Amino acid sequence: MAPTPASELLQRAEILSKDHKPLPLLTEVGLSPRSMIFCCFDWRVKPDEFLGLTDADSAVLVRTASGTPARNIADIAVIDKILGLTELIVIKHTDCGATYITDNDVRDHIVKHNPDMAGHLDDFTVLATTDIVKRTQQDVEIIKSSPLIRKELRDTATGLLYDIKTGKVTKIV
Repeated sequence: MAPTPASELLQRAEILSKDHKPLPLLTEVGLSPRSMIFCCFDWRVKPDEFLGLTDADSAVLVRTASGTPARNIADIAVIDKILGLTELIVIKHTDCGATYITDNDVRDHIVKHNPDMAGHLDDFTVLATTDIVKRTQQDVEIIKSSPLIRKELRDTATGLLYDIKTGKVTKIV
């Protein structure tokens, strides 16, 4: 049987672990205020590179489909409790896969592979869009209107757009 990607990754991890330098425990470094950055899981989108992030920035990167925070609102509250977040940033990018699909496309895909779900997905949404700037504004509004996130943190929400061709990052909200 051919090796699976997971087994290949485990083999690589085993080799790399030989040179691993132990990371400090939270009790050793403390819980510093942090930014939480939501970005797309697209392999071309690397905020650590295009924003020049370093460990000193204490940023928590959350990668989601289309970079939306919508499915992670409770996580924001949890991480804020643990770390004391200081800022929330949503980063979208040009040529996002979310601009190539519709909610119906995803619903149809789910039902095709799970026929029992037919009729149960009327409210299901992946927040697909044809307008990435508008989607950025909507995602920031999701944060700003959430009662689960403390007001001071909601007020910091920022929306950025990364252009994959030019490398430029523009503030949208």
